[in-house]
Amino acid sequence: MKPVSIIFLIVSVILVIVGLIICSVSMLQAKRQNVDLYDTKIVNGQSEAEYDFSEDIISKIQIEVGDCDVHIICGADENKVIMNNFSSAGYICEVNNRALVVEDSVNVFNIPDIIENGKIRFKGFRYFLRDRKITAGGKSLYVYVSEKFDIKVIDVSVEKGDVTVKGYNNNTDYKVKIGNGRFEASDITTRSLVEASVGSGSVNLQHVSAQTVTLNVKDGSIMAVLAANEITADTEKGSVRIESEKDLSEYNFKLKATASTITLEDLIKAGTYTANDAQLTNFIHASAGGGTVVVKSYIAPISPADTETDPSEVTEPQNVTETAE
Repeated sequence: MKPVSIIFLIVSVILVIVGLIICSVSMLQAKRQNVDLYDTKIVNGQSEAEYDFSEDIISKIQIEVGDCDVHIICGADENKVIMNNFSSAGYICEVNNRALVVEDSVNVFNIPDIIENGKIRFKGFRYFLRDRKITAGGKSLYVYVSEKFDIKVIDVSVEKGDVTVKGYNNNTDYKVKIGNGRFEASDITTRSLVEASVGSGSVNLQHVSAQTVTLNVKDGSIMAVLAANEITADTEKGSVRIESEKDLSEYNFKLKATASTITLEDLIKAGTYTANDAQLTNFIHASAGGGTVVVKSYIAPISPADTETDPSEVTEPQNVTETAE
């Protein structure tokens, strides 16, 4: 190593040490004077940060995180992001070009990561000291978005974790990619698409209505209660179950279960099943490499209230007077 490089290295180490000492002293003084130095709070070993985007205009939600559970609640009463146990100096949460962006892959030692478009994302050394107090729980992210915004795209990428989406009636593209985890969605109505790709885990859709639904799980299962014009559901190792809220007579089928059976309503068949009608434009393609394929019409569960007897139909017992003979 050249002498100049050694000198720069020594100076850098000295500056870091001095910075940490100054931060420690400042933290002690702030504590004595009851001054809050952070935009996060730590309770019982878990941190929580909140970002309010109610004053912004957004049309896209873009999330890219590593090991984290993500929950998106559309149609909420407020517009905010809550981040639990995120490294304070290692994430981005901002609105940029009408997109709400959340990322947790910021490297504070990489200048392009901390400086973009003239904005400095590095919050200071004090956050490194703060993060040492995070001792409990994994990372989780909650996004609350109201109907105030016309969201065109919800794009979520997670390396490891569960993704849940509670949707609303809006023409939104839903795109989810998970390395290891589960994708669960409910009450989504869109004239666009719902796409999910999972490496190891599962997909569970409940009452999803869309133009196109594409689901792929490499190792795991797919369960979907939905209504869509084009449905594709594939798993290499696992089973597929589709309960259609749309009349199955409107579909063409291409079903495949090489290691097990196919059930289409009352029809049970092994291997493959294909049905093509040139007059039909809707289709269901489903394949299971290691399990069954089941395609049925959705039947709503019977609630206890439906089985109760109508009071008007109850016959009151008659008063009978017996007479001794």
